Amino acid sequence: MSLKSTLKSRAAVPAPSGNSGSDFQKLHDDFVAYLYADHGTFYNENVKKLEDGTGSKREIFAYGLIALNCVYMILGSWAELMCNLIGVAYPAYVSVKAIRTVGTDDDTVWLMYWTVFGAFSIIDFFAMAIMSYFPIYWVAKAAFLLYLYLPQTHGSHVIYHSIIDPLVAHMEKSLSGKLPPKQVGSVGPPPPVAAAPALDENNNVMKPSQ
Repeated sequence: MSLKSTLKSRAAVPAPSGNSGSDFQKLHDDFVAYLYADHGTFYNENVKKLEDGTGSKREIFAYGLIALNCVYMILGSWAELMCNLIGVAYPAYVSVKAIRTVGTDDDTVWLMYWTVFGAFSIIDFFAMAIMSYFPIYWVAKAAFLLYLYLPQTHGSHVIYHSIIDPLVAHMEKSLSGKLPPKQVGSVGPPPPVAAAPALDENNNVMKPSQ
């Protein structure tokens, strides 16, 4: 699955299907198709040798590596860094690609992702406390971040429209009742500017004469 096809599929931002089983099956199918795609001579030859030497398919090794990463994010000392790389490295790269394109549909998709990502990052302040009760926190967060930006799930689109946007709209409505109304089209002289205080020869403010 190429980057261009990923961007095209994300630009449409289809509504969620509501069938998680078919979504995960599509995710698996796309993942396997990506593994068997042409990624250059080095990848093709070495992965083929690995398959021939072990008699196992490449998706078995791929899922094995994912499982090892999950174990590391539970026991490893750099689990937080690995988790944040999953949620930042690829989205940042594709965001730069989206900015370079002429259209704005993909820009909107990634703005939704970064908005949800920023809101969720507040929870990281309590990460250590959560880890004491929930040791697979970094694995769960990595899975959540993948859910947010994978084109098969469009999680950021779902969360933005169901939680973030209504919450911001409610805050705006609450604040608008407390703020003074804007004076539109009012024309008049600006308020007078207070004159600077007079100073004596020692740069002290001179007292008004009695």
